[in-house]
Amino acid sequence: MKVAPLLFLALTWALSASAAPAGVSTSHTMPTAMVTALTKENQLPAESFRAIADGVVNWSGGTMAAVVIEDPNGICAIYRYQDGRLDLPFDGVPCKFLGPPMLMSDRKTALPDVVFAVELFVPNRGGMAKHKVAFYYDAEKNAYCESQSLASWYLSGNRALAPDLQDGQCVAGSE
Repeated sequence: MKVAPLLFLALTWALSASAAPAGVSTSHTMPTAMVTALTKENQLPAESFRAIADGVVNWSGGTMAAVVIEDPNGICAIYRYQDGRLDLPFDGVPCKFLGPPMLMSDRKTALPDVVFAVELFVPNRGGMAKHKVAFYYDAEKNAYCESQSLASWYLSGNRALAPDLQDGQCVAGSE
């Protein structure tokens, strides 16, 4: 029968299409050194920080994590850990993640953009609004840098104009 080889090829293609691109991986747990840095920086026990499912992104230079901080107000944060340095490119109260980070290859770069979808309270609207937090990979710095322009590009869906990445913020010390 020729059905079995075709089924095998289709399954192989489907699995490879859903896999993380080479050089980037996602996981459920933060590295121990990152958890240690979080507890030291925030003076809270490790149990206070929980990475969302598949919310940890690793690359050769470091780690990013979508973290929920146990608090009645609903705090969510994105931490970056690179070369022993921890920084906080995003946090919101109240806030919630709308799923794991998406690895986006729309711009056809060496490593994918990392896009987090969140819902957060916007005071001037008096309610919750959907928002994106986006990071692009800077090969010179071996770092993922946060860009509001890139987040707006993904939020708007308009691919006619390239995002202006001059607003990129990398881990302190990598710039």
